[in-house]
Amino acid sequence: MTALLTHTPAEEALIAALQGATGWRAQLREATREQGLPTKRNELWKWSDLRRAANDVSAAGELVVDGLEAAVLRPDDGARLNLTLTAKPGASAADAEITVPAGHAVTLVEHYRAEAGALGNWHLKITLEAGARLDRVCIAADAPDGVFVSSAEIVLAPGAALNQRTLDFGARLSRIETHITHPGEGSQVDLGGVYLLDAKHHADTTTVVHHTGPGGQTRQLVKGAAASHGHGVFQGKFIVDRAAQQTDARMTHRALMLDDRAEIDAKPELEIYADDVQCAHGNALGAIDETALFYMRQRGLPAPKARALLIESFLAEPLDGIADESLRETLKGELRNRLEALS
Repeated sequence: MTALLTHTPAEEALIAALQGATGWRAQLREATREQGLPTKRNELWKWSDLRRAANDVSAAGELVVDGLEAAVLRPDDGARLNLTLTAKPGASAADAEITVPAGHAVTLVEHYRAEAGALGNWHLKITLEAGARLDRVCIAADAPDGVFVSSAEIVLAPGAALNQRTLDFGARLSRIETHITHPGEGSQVDLGGVYLLDAKHHADTTTVVHHTGPGGQTRQLVKGAAASHGHGVFQGKFIVDRAAQQTDARMTHRALMLDDRAEIDAKPELEIYADDVQCAHGNALGAIDETALFYMRQRGLPAPKARALLIESFLAEPLDGIADESLRETLKGELRNRLEALS
């Protein structure tokens, strides 16, 4: 006998907000109605209890999307899409579809922000046609009293290239989740991520890359740092089908615990069914190098400045992969400012 699910106010609000929805939002409504919001009992959410994080949400809200001309887009070659997504108080969801035509190169920049008492859900379905390239950058603003979940399904055609970078300053719960279908056959995926978390900030980077055909390449580097009572989560998974021979896939996660009361959970995984592959994953957690800190202080730098510089030099590497120089330097500046505030 199956016990009936008692919905929380946040679940009831999300179900009501999605009444009459179609497509992905209808699927979200049905999943919420049948299963509720994800909790730690869900393996993909084992360190990010969404149901608990949204416990103060009790009404429908609005996810405001600025910069989106239509829900289904097919941008021109060289186009740059700048989306700003703001979750207003209450439960809300929005989604869109983007197709990058064959041979085109497109830049997509997404800024996420959750206001106090918000539960925002954003979903993108992205298709890269043969030989297309997408440079995608996702920035999650500091939102200690809100919840924001961004998810994307990205499908590549042969010869396509995806370069994705994320910068997450955390929220009550922030999650950037990416599922990629990788066909091999000359396609390339490069994933980079940075998270920097103050007290009571939670950031979750979850990725699944499914290699379905031969000769594909994937690179992933995620770096993070968490202060006292900050909580970072990294979940990365590469699936390599039997048909995906000669796959070259490398995954690395490295993080700094800036206080012994910080928490960082990491789960890198390889699920390989092919026998002619080069696949590896690595994970390392540590603290600031006290010797390097001492060396910098001996040269006259105040302790907070020296500490911020050391953390910046550690974290900045994934951002170097942003193709747009102006955007790259802007985000490094945001990272630097945040570090100075933490110090």
